[in-house]
Amino acid sequence: MNLTAKNKWILLIFSALAGFINGFLGGGGGVIIVALLLSVLKLHQKHAQATALLIIFPLTIVSAIVYLCKGNVDWQPTLWATLGVVVGGIVGALLLSKIKGNVAKIIFAAVLIAGGVKMFF
Repeated sequence: MNLTAKNKWILLIFSALAGFINGFLGGGGGVIIVALLLSVLKLHQKHAQATALLIIFPLTIVSAIVYLCKGNVDWQPTLWATLGVVVGGIVGALLLSKIKGNVAKIIFAAVLIAGGVKMFF
């Protein structure tokens, strides 16, 4: 994919915002990245979600290191949740490769809406 200068700037600015949100809130940057990839680059839903995971990976490592250095990590839930996340991530990635893009988009939107409603209340 050949990016225009304008798209490069849009990606850089909104990715910085995603990094800030992820670092500040401990998550959520990937949602911005997926939306960005869908709207700016017009990627298919599956490609946007997979690409966002790779984009967020180094951000997650850096944010985790900062939190770790500040002593803000509780190890017992971290270890148990990490096991669940690894298993769930494998299952989710395999499932995503088997469903249609529109189904993935609907599931993605439903999860975002449900999470927003839950956070609100």
